[in-house]
Amino acid sequence: MNKIIKSITSGMLLCTMLVYTTPVLAYTKEETVYSKIDSDGKNYKTLVTDHLSGEEDLINDLTDLLNIENINGEEEFTKEGNKIIWRSNGEDIYYKGETDKELPVECSIKYELNGQEMSKDEISGKSGKVKITIQYTNKEEHIVRISGRNTTLYTPFIVGCGIILPNDNNKNIELSNGKIVNDGSKTIVAGIVVPGLQESLGLSKDVIDIPDTMEISMETTNFKMGTIIAYITPKLLEEEDLEIFDQLDEIYAQVDTLQNASKKIEEGANTLAEGTNEYNEKSKEFNSAMKQIADGINSATESYSKIDSGIDSLNKNAGTLSSGAKSVSDGTKAISSGIQTIDENLAKLEIGSKSLEVGENQISAGLDKVISSVNGIDVSDNTEKIQSLQQLNNTNENTVNNLKTTNTTLENMIASTTDEATIENLKTQIATNKQLIGLLEKNIEAQNENINTLKQTDANKIKELQQGLTELKQGMTNLQAGTKNLSNGITELKQGTELLSSKTGELVSGTETLYNGTVQLSAGTKTLRSGSTEMKTGMNAINSSSKQITEANSKLTEGALTIAEGAQNLSDGVVEFNRDGINKICNYINNNIKDVTNRLEKLEELSKEYSSFTMKDEEVKGNVQFIMVLDDKKDE
Repeated sequence: MNKIIKSITSGMLLCTMLVYTTPVLAYTKEETVYSKIDSDGKNYKTLVTDHLSGEEDLINDLTDLLNIENINGEEEFTKEGNKIIWRSNGEDIYYKGETDKELPVECSIKYELNGQEMSKDEISGKSGKVKITIQYTNKEEHIVRISGRNTTLYTPFIVGCGIILPNDNNKNIELSNGKIVNDGSKTIVAGIVVPGLQESLGLSKDVIDIPDTMEISMETTNFKMGTIIAYITPKLLEEEDLEIFDQLDEIYAQVDTLQNASKKIEEGANTLAEGTNEYNEKSKEFNSAMKQIADGINSATESYSKIDSGIDSLNKNAGTLSSGAKSVSDGTKAISSGIQTIDENLAKLEIGSKSLEVGENQISAGLDKVISSVNGIDVSDNTEKIQSLQQLNNTNENTVNNLKTTNTTLENMIASTTDEATIENLKTQIATNKQLIGLLEKNIEAQNENINTLKQTDANKIKELQQGLTELKQGMTNLQAGTKNLSNGITELKQGTELLSSKTGELVSGTETLYNGTVQLSAGTKTLRSGSTEMKTGMNAINSSSKQITEANSKLTEGALTIAEGAQNLSDGVVEFNRDGINKICNYINNNIKDVTNRLEKLEELSKEYSSFTMKDEEVKGNVQFIMVLDDKKDE
């Protein structure tokens, strides 16, 4: 189907001037029939798209299509027999389906080489004088009463047909009826035929020859059949043009109306020429974008080479990763064991911190007694003072030794834990203890000096001693507060290590899973290495193809220019069609008014009656058009 749509794009440019619109009533049904034909012109596949437009929430339609599908929305439908109900909610419905019904217009294609008829397969690749005869046969035959006698008429169908032929193997291209456009590299052949109209009007070919056949001839060195596209519509005349039949007295004026309608088609052809010029400009923009895409694909190919190298490294290092994961798993188990040891040591440290608090309280009480004793010391009694100071120094030395032991324990705890917050708290406590150790050691040194001084009974030294004892008392108070914080921190740390112990159990399980995963990863990277090699090969192929696409698109841009020129020439052809076709018909009507008028009235009725190829309610307004494509590839 997509191939048909792409092929139709260029064909529609040849025939857009023939599009007919129907006024909207309750709802309207516009139908487009796409048919694919083989090299002999026989139809082998028909697809129909229907456009329903209206404001109702539900649209009751009739159809005999198969495999119906909504192609432009999510609206649902129900179907019973030929009745189909769409839940449109006021939105337009676009759906498609398939049919095997016979087309109203048949096509036959004949090939001749040097005057000898051949099949398309036989003539392909041959050289010589080639003639292609494309004939369209109107199958919509009707027996109607005109002037009291039975007359055979055909539903009026206009067929616009076009093909593009390359000039590298074709020359001297001729067309029996239509226009030929040659830009030097390729030739556009476009013609219009009206099958059955000659018979319907009862006109002699001596008066006017209304073609139903196109003959294309050329000299070729390597014959290849291109895509043939035909646009078919049953709308020969519009309703307002048929007022000529109301009164015979106004026939001449109404013929002028017909000619005006033909002028509208001519104006439409001019509009088409303008549109194809814009299409040509957009094609150039598209060509520029395609070049950027090709550059991007080339860059992606180069980048993927780096990715491929990285995958190669990943494959090589996957084994190392697996070994590392094994080490992580073993290390996590060791950490778990170490945390349990830390937890046990914290219990001991907690007991020690409690004992330290008791000792500090005793030291503080003793220090109070010393201060009281020093304050009451008589400078004349140096012996008692010296003993008190010596006792204080002994107490301070014990405190220093306890603090150093505590710091050693705290440093061991730092080495045994990985928790950053715990490490910071322990380091802070160690620093505080070191400050107190330094303060106590200074006081011990000062007391030793005071002891020596007391031997000289210096009252000023006693005052310095009293001041030092006061500072020592303040330091002891700070030490007690720090020890209290240490005790609390140890309690919190113990709670944290208990939680950490629990989580490390989960971590041990996770690292074992990680190790197993790296083993699978190692196997997977080997597969990835193989697939990446194929991917790299594919990227190189895409890069090469993108360059070919860019080159082909450049040719498409050239073709767009050719189409634009062809549309202009087609516009000229419509002018000629009006002059040599419609105008002659109008002149003949003026000379043979009665019979031709009656025939045209009946043809207009047949044209209005033919508003659907499949099915349609009689009360529903609609129109139908046909797209016939020979793409020379029946199996696609």
